[in-house]
Amino acid sequence: MEKTDRRVVKTLRLIDQTCYRLLITKTFERLSVAEICQEAQIGRSTFYQYYLDKFDWLEKQVMIYTTRFQKIMTQRQDDFLEKQSLTTLVTALLPYKDELQVLLRIHVSTADLTQSFQQILRSSILGYLNQRTVTLPVPLAYLQEIYATSAMTYICYELENGLDDQISFFMNESFNLLLTNEFNPK
Repeated sequence: MEKTDRRVVKTLRLIDQTCYRLLITKTFERLSVAEICQEAQIGRSTFYQYYLDKFDWLEKQVMIYTTRFQKIMTQRQDDFLEKQSLTTLVTALLPYKDELQVLLRIHVSTADLTQSFQQILRSSILGYLNQRTVTLPVPLAYLQEIYATSAMTYICYELENGLDDQISFFMNESFNLLLTNEFNPK
């Protein structure tokens, strides 16, 4: 394992913290490298030593949180029918709440965390269903989309407002109903 200089780690952390702090009150489009450097009290050359531009910083952040989300989803692949499956997912994301809230509001073609999360959610539900013999009440593509968009709505709401037991229960029960094929319209 490569040992990273503590000064490098400290500088990268400072840049990250500064960007996140600025992005709470300003859009990504209006954020400038000059402003990041001024706020962080570093030279522009220091910023450019680690990042090509603000888009490079964003792409790296999105990759970090996409990788974390993929790891969480892989760990819970067999837990889709657990009573608290979605609640467990959001609980695993809570340590990154502030960063995620910022990144989930930014939609850039090369770095969109919402799209990355939704793709992982679609793939995860597909993987889960492919491992089981399930007769679906709706087309698979529709179920994937419902799951991904609803789970994202739930994730964003809970990150913003804190865990709500009633909403958690509703979301978990709704998906359990659909995935156990107990949904039987007359």
